[in-house]
Amino acid sequence: MAALLSAENLRVDFLRRRGSLSALRDVSFSLSAGDRLGIVGESGAGKSLAAAALLNLIPPPGEIAKGKVVFEGRDLLSLSSAELREVRGRRIAMIFQDPLTTLNPVLTIGKQLTECLQAHGIASGVDAKRIAIARLREVSIPSPEERMRAYPHELSGGMRQRVVIAAALICDPSLIVADEPTTALDVTTQADIMSLLAALCESRGMALILISHDLGLVSQITDDILVMYAGKVAERGKTAEVIAKPRHPYTRGLLSSLTRREAGGRFYQIPGNMPPLDAIPRGCAFHPRCEFAKERCRAESPPEQNGVACYFASEIAADV
Repeated sequence: MAALLSAENLRVDFLRRRGSLSALRDVSFSLSAGDRLGIVGESGAGKSLAAAALLNLIPPPGEIAKGKVVFEGRDLLSLSSAELREVRGRRIAMIFQDPLTTLNPVLTIGKQLTECLQAHGIASGVDAKRIAIARLREVSIPSPEERMRAYPHELSGGMRQRVVIAAALICDPSLIVADEPTTALDVTTQADIMSLLAALCESRGMALILISHDLGLVSQITDDILVMYAGKVAERGKTAEVIAKPRHPYTRGLLSSLTRREAGGRFYQIPGNMPPLDAIPRGCAFHPRCEFAKERCRAESPPEQNGVACYFASEIAADV
């Protein structure tokens, strides 16, 4: 099956007076229609940057210095602004983590949903209103006709996120990119939103890229996983296999942080912090925080082999 989307060797640089800094380095991945891919890592790992690069949404002074993004047979990075507008929102929709910053506070929910349909030339007037109400109903918003007249601040956080999902669905996209879609929500609402998103992708045959720092959340909804660290891919594979037998020490650390080592004990925490762009260590970027690191790790950056960028992947997997 041909890939719906394929990102090849993406590199994103941020320009400064004393040279550029690479924030995303040779990141590649692909997914077919209906696939669900999770991109995981701590803040600063490059997850959201990878998502923004897909639609050429890197703000200055950043730039996509290298790579291709092929979606439905077209390289998105070579399209004009007008051609990209036809893809954004219509063929690829994004869900951001804070619905209050996504939704316009001075426009009603109905106005914002129908404007999207009008902008893409799909429907207007009564037809646009009918489609908008149907989408609100599809995301389980009660009394959708009334909610069309409401403003964002009049809805709860969970309801606002459902509206954002309805907006993402409004043009029947083939791919949804969800960037930390439940960060601002309580645990119960998070579970409801993720169940809704999974059910919608299943019923519509949509592909999903879910970006999150929460490996547990990603494990519940995705088929494949991409673990990122300091702008590079650390590990990739089938979600169930990576969860069962992580081969990179960073993945292992993320998994260990989800459970207590002993009853009443503290949660495990990976020592140290994600390095800033101007201080990424030589060799493997993770080596200052890694219990398995040896001299080779400090001198040479390990290439990705069989889905993992670690010289001691087999030993780590055997130690799980």
